[in-house]
Formats: sequence, C-alpha cells, structure tokens
Amino acid sequence: MASQARLRKGKGPKSPPEIDVDLPESAAVARIAAGLPTPRSTLGSPLISHATYKRSGVGDLAAGPRRHISLSQVELGSWLCCMAPVFILFSTYGSVLLSTLFWTYLAELICACLTLTTSLWIGNLSIATLRGIHQLREASSIDWHERLRQIPEEERSGVKHIILLPNYMESEKMLKETLDYLARSKLAKNCLHVVLGMEGREGQPARAKAERIIAEKKHLFADIFATYHPQGLPGEVAGKSSNTQWAFREALRRYGASLSKRDLSKVFLTVADADTLLHPNYLSAMTYQGLMMDKEERSWTIWQPPVMLLRNLFNVPAVTRATAHGTLVFELSALAWQRIFPAFAYSSYSMTLALASHPEVDGWDVDVIAEDHHMFCKCFFAALWELSHAKKEHAKISNGNDANAVQIVPQVKVQPVFLPAVSYLAESPDGYMASLKARFQQARRHMQGLVEIGYVCLQWARLSMSAGAKNIPLRTHLSIFLIFLKMNILTITCTSQCFALILMALVKIVPRMGSLVAYLVQVELGQLQQDVGTYAASMNSAEKALAAGISQISGVMVLYTAVTAAVISDMVEGRYYKNLQPCPTQTSTETATEGEAEQESQQPAPCSESRLEMPGLKEGPRSWLCRLALFAYIFTDNTMFGYPAILVFAVIPVLMAGWSLLRRGTDFEYIVASKPE
Repeated sequence: MASQARLRKGKGPKSPPEIDVDLPESAAVARIAAGLPTPRSTLGSPLISHATYKRSGVGDLAAGPRRHISLSQVELGSWLCCMAPVFILFSTYGSVLLSTLFWTYLAELICACLTLTTSLWIGNLSIATLRGIHQLREASSIDWHERLRQIPEEERSGVKHIILLPNYMESEKMLKETLDYLARSKLAKNCLHVVLGMEGREGQPARAKAERIIAEKKHLFADIFATYHPQGLPGEVAGKSSNTQWAFREALRRYGASLSKRDLSKVFLTVADADTLLHPNYLSAMTYQGLMMDKEERSWTIWQPPVMLLRNLFNVPAVTRATAHGTLVFELSALAWQRIFPAFAYSSYSMTLALASHPEVDGWDVDVIAEDHHMFCKCFFAALWELSHAKKEHAKISNGNDANAVQIVPQVKVQPVFLPAVSYLAESPDGYMASLKARFQQARRHMQGLVEIGYVCLQWARLSMSAGAKNIPLRTHLSIFLIFLKMNILTITCTSQCFALILMALVKIVPRMGSLVAYLVQVELGQLQQDVGTYAASMNSAEKALAAGISQISGVMVLYTAVTAAVISDMVEGRYYKNLQPCPTQTSTETATEGEAEQESQQPAPCSESRLEMPGLKEGPRSWLCRLALFAYIFTDNTMFGYPAILVFAVIPVLMAGWSLLRRGTDFEYIVASKPE
C-alpha cells in the first residue's frame, strides 16, 4: 500500500542536523572533485546576495543530501498532497460515470463543460502555434554562431557546455547518430563535454558499447566519457532522472577543478534523450541568448527547444501518429505564447550549472519519473524559497521596517530557442501491434507525471506556511495556480472529456445505431433537414450546450490540423535546416595538421549522408498539391484516430497511474518503451 511504500523510501540514515552551506564555490567544487562528502549546496547559490543558506537532509548515494521537499517524506502533509491528484482524477471520472448512469441531464451538462473547455484549450494552442511557426522560420534563418562571435571575447570566455545523454538499452547506431548530429555544432570541439549516462543494470554490454562509441567519436568533442549508474540504490526509482543525477555528479567530479575557476552561470548543462537530434545551431543560439542576459537572469533561466516527435512519423500506426501531432502543437504553442500559462521543461532542455547546483535544486531528484516537468517545478520554487529566506533575513536586519524591500516573486523562466529538436516516436521492429504496445508503455510512463500536481501542491503549501500566505504577492499565488491548472488540464480535464464523450455515445447512440442507420439510408435530404430542425428545437439546455461544444471542437480541429500540417510540411521540405553547411568528410584530429584542425573547428562536424531528422524523405520544396495531400493525411489522423488515441494513450494510462499512486504512493515502476533500431 501507499503507506508501506513510503516507509520503504524512508529507510536509511536519519537527517543530520542543520548544515551551514555558505561555502566558497571553489571549496565546494574541490570537495566534489576529491569525492568528499558535501553539504546540500555543492556550488553555492547563483545569487551571491542570497548565498547564505541553512539546509538539512540526507542525500543520494552519488553526492549528498536529498531535496528539501519531497512527496516521499513519511508525514501527513506529503501524503495528502500526494493523494490530491488521485482525488481530483477519480472524483472527475467518477462524477462523469455516475451521472451518465443515473442522471443523464447532469451528464450532458458535465460533458458540455468539459468539451467547451477542451475546445478553448485546443483553440488557444492552435492560435499560439501560428506564432510559433513564424518564430521557427525566423530563428532558423539566423546565423547564430556568427552572432555569438560578435560578442566581445571577454564575455565569451569561460563558456562550457556539458551534455548529459542518459540512456538505457538504446542501440549503438542510434547513439552514434545522435553524437554525429550533436557534433555538427560549431562549438563541439572547443566547448562540448559529452557524458554518456549508461545504466549499470545493462551489464558488460553497456560498457563495451560505451567504449566503442567513445573510441570512435572522441575526436569530435572537447571531451566525452561514460558514467554507469548503479542499480538498486536506496530510495531511487530506476529511470532517466536518477541516471541523469548520477551523470551530473560524475561530471562535477571530473571537471571540478576547472569549474572552481569559472563563472558557473556560463557553464551550461543540456539534458537530451538518446534519440534526440538537437539542431546544429541550438547550442550557439542558446549560448548567445544566455550571454546577452545579465548573470542573475541567466542563472534563473531554462532554455527549451520545441521537441518534435517526427523522425519516424510516417512509419508508425495512425493512432500513434495522432499523438505526435498533439505533442507538436502543445510544445510549440507553450513556447510561443507564455502570457497565461508558463512553458515547462520537456524532454531535452538546458540550464546553467549555477541553477542546477542551487541549494534548493541540487541536481535531479532520484525518485521521480517525470524528470523534466519536476525539474522545472523544483527550479521555479527554488527561486521563491531563496527570496523567502532573503525576506526573513532582511526583516531581522531592518527590525521589520521596509517589509516590501524583498518581494517573493517568480524568477525562473523558460526561454524558447526556436530551433527544432527532433525525436522518434515509440516503435517496435516486431510489427504493428508491437508498435502500439510500445506507445502504450511510453504513455503509461508519461502519465505517471500525474504526481507532479501533488508536488506543486506540497511546495505551495510549505512555502505558504513558511513565509506566510499573506507575505506572498497575489501574482505569485496566481503563477503557482496556473502551473497547477495547466497540469490538471493536460492530464485530467482533456482525458476526462474524451471519457465523457465516449460514455455519452455509448448511452445515447450505440443502442439506437441500427434504427439510426436504417433511417439515414431511407430518408430524403429535405426530410432529414426538417427532422434535424425539429430535434434541435426539442433539445433541453444541457443537450444544446453539448451540441454547441461538439460543433465548436469540430471547427477548432480544422485550425489544429492546419498548423500541424504547416510545421510538418516545413520539416519535410527541410526549411529549418536549409542554411546549414553540408557535412564535410570525416577527419580525425589525431592525424590532421594544426591548420586543418583549426579550419575544421570552424565547420560542422561529420555526419551521416542520410537525412537523420526525417529518414527516407528528400529535402526540397513541395507542390501545393503535395501540401494539400499532407493536410488531408493529418486531418484523417486527427478526426478518425484522435479520440481513439486519447482513449488508449491517455485515459487508460492516467487511470492506471492514479490507481498506482493510490496503492503505492510515489513508488512507481519505470517503464521502458521500444524505439526504432
């Protein structure tokens, strides 16, 4: 049960007494490099003015203390917040089910409200995606590396990129393709330090695979090495987050001596999936954006490219393809328009080492599944906790005067880099049904992110109790609520709308299907129009609201399909990559002359001759007839397979995640989905 699972996670050493972590950065980094135990803040606060912290806790095996706030803590508050998404989920689904069975009018009203909300949500995303398309086209036409070179040398000095590539059971070919594509960045040989985050549970084959990859690709980067995340560490959930944390700590140990001499806000960490192809200009664009900010703003920023699951779009089942359209629109619109809802970190993203090593962040949590959304939330609240601490310190010094000198307001922002990061959809080499199963397994893992609603509630409650709810500005409460609301809409509202509509169809249409088909076969057009008008006039208010919602969402789907088709058409034509230089012939730096090596460092690194971002498709403009055919293709996916996709890959997985959360708490099982070989 949940309580037992929480007790299992609570085993281990007791929390030590409060630790003063006001350490110089150089001393903290040196301790990491030497493998010595470190307090929670390994590198100090990114904001020097607020660097004094007192924290407590025990840490992961790799290096030190665990997070300040966790749903895994064995206490009533954590348990209540952990169960909050379960209550919201099952109360919503339960009300839909019971009203459908026993009170049709209420069921129609609930279904109408959910449908109208969903149509507004999809419409908002689609309109924002229009802006995102323009920004994608504009950003891809810019020579970001040239802009970066125009920044004065003293400002560019000290820039370092650490690329974390956590992976498990990935093919060697895929990893090599990812590294080849990453090496096309003009920063690769001078600034990129790649960490292959291997899982120790793969055994000796993983070590042999990593050694072969490193031997073949080491000349492409400033450095590349592999880490091996041990299996079965206490309190950990096997998965991307715990693997990333291990790779992060090992990277700090490897580069600790040099990091102690650097501005940590100029050391950029990028986490990417093993199959993700970051745009060759992404790192240059992200570095340019970062250096154009002041140190404090840069320290609180997360950079996010729009992630597109398009590499094998035309090879997967239509039901799977429909989910890729939704991911594309959701991610691109979130980055393009953040006036209401904030964008979240997703899949592949970047941040500074100053933020990742902040006392309230301290890397990635080792007992979560949705590492990307969780990391965003943890960083978001880290800034609020720091300001809360600063406010208390200021109150002590000023004896309560000038209480508004320090405002607890959001500092973390997600900065979009409108250059696509392209990944694979889940696909199995064993055929159609195996591919559907692989996508279902992936959906189960994604829906385990339901627990992040509880994490936001817990952070919000703890912050309000610590700082005082009245001392937190209204706009901060509103920002937190919008994060909470966005997670609810994504995981509960949209899925329950599909559930309600399917139930309504089963109750109202399926029992009359035979007579309805017979009527449609025999009736004439004029009589049909008259009968429809008569039926519409006889509908009650709930039925009219439901009909309005269904008609509205049908219209919105046309816009949704149009923006999806526009992005995919641009990808097929290679519009976002047209200004890139062709790949030169591979040359090892071990045999190249000094002049050749210098010339090569200014060119994109070698890559495969095939088109990796969308294999099997040739770049180049398409006719309007081809674009119209693509629109019809995507429209068919969305209309015919959209709701079946939501049912199979959202409704069922989210109910399974809620049931698991109710029974076992946060003790989730990490589920691996197949990717193309």
